[in-house]
Amino acid sequence: DAGVVDGAVNPCGTECGPEELCDVGHLGLDDDCDGQVDETCSCVAGQAHACFMGDPSYRAVEGCFSGTELCNEVGVWGPCLGGRHATESCFSESPAGCHALQAPPFADVNLKEGTGTFSADAEPGSETWTVVCPAGIEPCPAVSGADPADDYKPLQSGEYKVVYTKRLADGTTGSCEYALYVGAPGLRVELEWEHDLGGDGVDLDLHLHQPNDTQPWRVGGSASDCGYNNCTVEALDSSPEIRWFSDTASPPEPVSWFLDPVEAKNTCYYAPRGAGEAWRALGQGCHNPRLDIDNITCDPDVTDPNSDDFCAPENINVDFPPFGQWMRIGVHYYSSHGRRYAVHPRVKIFCNGALGADLGPTGFHDPEAPVTFSSGDGSTRYWLVADVAFIDGGECGEDTCVVRPLYEDETVKTPLLTTRSFVETSVGPGY
Repeated sequence: DAGVVDGAVNPCGTECGPEELCDVGHLGLDDDCDGQVDETCSCVAGQAHACFMGDPSYRAVEGCFSGTELCNEVGVWGPCLGGRHATESCFSESPAGCHALQAPPFADVNLKEGTGTFSADAEPGSETWTVVCPAGIEPCPAVSGADPADDYKPLQSGEYKVVYTKRLADGTTGSCEYALYVGAPGLRVELEWEHDLGGDGVDLDLHLHQPNDTQPWRVGGSASDCGYNNCTVEALDSSPEIRWFSDTASPPEPVSWFLDPVEAKNTCYYAPRGAGEAWRALGQGCHNPRLDIDNITCDPDVTDPNSDDFCAPENINVDFPPFGQWMRIGVHYYSSHGRRYAVHPRVKIFCNGALGADLGPTGFHDPEAPVTFSSGDGSTRYWLVADVAFIDGGECGEDTCVVRPLYEDETVKTPLLTTRSFVETSVGPGY
């Protein structure tokens, strides 16, 4: 009976009720346990949310994982995609065979750990792994390693599909699929754009504004604006000016520097292009906020994520964000590098590992169309993307966030594409 739950397994009890609920505390849940999520709830195009089908109290049980729902252009939640749900009896699946893995971005993942006992009878040298990346990740990092080749380094958040194949002693083959869920604590904003349109590509820069602060932006960085010139490990080591949070607080309270006693949780230590080694050398853990990578140029044909030429995403992180304070996200078209083609920025906003918005390809214009930086926008164009605030989920809920896309004209959902000169005199619309 889906409505009878063992209190020892689910200390908050069953959450099946008579109707679907649309308040922020119930968003993404199948409140009436009918196998659909938020089917009666409205939303804003481009918003996203973790979703779980079936009794919501099973979300935290081993073997169960939330999927993702995306709000479409007419303000209706789309289907819950990915994850493993109570409707699939995720709570009773054995973890002995092929099973899902979890890792933070930049982690070095041993894919064989996801095969469990299923790989025990594989002929030596016969095992192979392939990985399918989440939508928008291009290029997709390649599997590497030897004896067997099962090493993987995901640089971006999301649900990856892993396909494992083996050969048996009798010559037949066997295979299984399992998920690799990649996510970071707190706020993580990832910026993507095309790198394969010719030459060295163009240079876009990601910015994050101090919570609830109304000072203007500064492309070169300021105490209120985290970007390429003041939020990287090099800048924070030499002349730190970003001090949004306390130096003495303890998580989950917002804190500037935090050295986690579990080294693997210091995710900045594993950043590519030498940034991880630089963070580790400082010996202070990870800073909040921080820009792990400033991607100026890259080679879209490189699939080794450890290469300095790999097209790594720009990403800004706040591992322990404050509750109830708006943080604003901006993208500056820093340089066209002399290229004369349009590009299409994509901003993914993740909250405690769950996608909170996917903006750029979706979320703007009526009818919906991608956000576009034209060939003449280099050095001047500045996109004020969205505001995001975190919400305390309480004892039995999950901490989540609210993302509000920013518009020039909300009626027709035109993106707020402004200029460098404007944002350096104004933070933009009021919160």
